[in-house]
Formats: sequence, structure tokens, C-alpha cells
Amino acid sequence: MTTTLVQNILCKGHFNSYLVAGNVCNVFAVGELGSSDDFFLIGAEPEGESNYPLLTGNILDSGGNVLFRLVKNMLVINPGNCSKVLGDYIGYEIHDRNDQLIFKVKTHLECLPGETTESFVTTISANFYDKKGNLVFQATSGGDDERIESSLKSNFGFTNEFVLVHRMSEDELTIARMMLGSGGAIHHVLTGAVSGKTVSLDGTMILNAQISNCTVQLSTCEFTIYGTANQFNNCHFELSGAVAKIRDLVVRLMQSGGQ
Repeated sequence: MTTTLVQNILCKGHFNSYLVAGNVCNVFAVGELGSSDDFFLIGAEPEGESNYPLLTGNILDSGGNVLFRLVKNMLVINPGNCSKVLGDYIGYEIHDRNDQLIFKVKTHLECLPGETTESFVTTISANFYDKKGNLVFQATSGGDDERIESSLKSNFGFTNEFVLVHRMSEDELTIARMMLGSGGAIHHVLTGAVSGKTVSLDGTMILNAQISNCTVQLSTCEFTIYGTANQFNNCHFELSGAVAKIRDLVVRLMQSGGQ
């Protein structure tokens, strides 16, 4: 394991900063972004004047198996039967089925290096494994011994562009922008040929995907379509929730001639 950077202030957040892999930043993204079976984790900037972190990611055990999917701090996919425990501070813990600590998030007031006033800083404590069972990121609550494997894709900090990028392609940076821009609501990437499946577009970035003979489900407006090669061929759409209400409104407006 190798340390990429230590004690660097790349880009402070307005009301909350992350201290991760030795970097103080307003946002970060590491791993195989949007993967359903590999590790990734993003930290988006909190909305409004909130100091509560926004974390989304796919967390695996040491055998390379998915433990849970976190979306904006909420457990949405949980094959490991993990549980979320709220503490008496800003943050939370996630325990496995045996009540062992897996993932800890804590936000506290701290005076950053070179600063004279305290600000809210979020740290993470966890061991992060990829789908091959490799330990790719060891987070220790912002300690100097945090380690991130040099082969892990990552970016830290964003102003008009990402401040520090490591091993991410332009497509991956686009995915990072979309995911972080949504506050982590977009957490899955659909790309390439997909045929004969039931596909949910909620929380999905559709990136040059050719979707054929599928049942396409959608209930929220939290999705995005990007690229010039997207196709929907012979698909059946099942709309519900907020999206169904928008469809119904459009249909009524069309039937009334827009009056």
C-alpha cells in the first residue's frame, strides 16, 4: 500500500469538507464509479448550508462480495444484512450482521492546517476492498496512516474542474461530475448492449447504452442520459410515482390543446 498525498488542502467546502486519503476537499470520488459489483465511494458537497456529509458507494467485504450499497447515506441494497447506527454526533456507523463495525462516518469541528478558525470536517473509518478481495483503501478517520492503493482510480476537489485526478478517463470524469452533481442520487451506470431484461432507470446514468426488448421502470426524475449512442428499441415502459404524475399532466395538457 502507498500513500498518494498527505496533509494537502485542495479545495475546502463551503460548510463541510472531507478529509480523505490525506486530502482536504469539498468532494471526492474513488473506485469504479457506478459499478454494481465493484467498490466505489463518492463524497458530494452537502446541500444548502448543511454540514451533514453526502456519501454514496458500493462497499464490499474482504472476499470481494457486495455488503451494501449506500445512496446519500441510506442503505438501499443490503445483501450483507448490515445495519445503520446513529451516534450522538454528526455521522453514523454501519455494522455487519454480527454487529461488527464496518463503516464509520464522523463530522466534527476542526482547525485545519494553516487555518485559524474551526470548520466542519468529515472523516471515514473503514477498510475498502475491490471485487478481487484486494484492500485498495484503508481509511482511519483522517489519520496520517490512511493509505490508498496507487492503482485505485480517484479524484479529489472540484471548482470548475477536478483539482486532482488519478487514472480516470474522460468518460469516468463525466460520470463523476454527474454523480457528484446529483448529490449521490445517481449511483449506477448503464452502458453498452442490454437486451431482454427488466431495467430500472432510477438513480441511473445511461451512457451510450443500447437497450432492446426490455421492461424499463422509472419512478423518479433522478436519472440522466449522456452520449450520442443511446438507443431504446422495442421497450415497454412502466412509469410510477412522480414520473407517472408528470406523464399524466402532459397527456391532459395535450388532450386539452394546451389550454
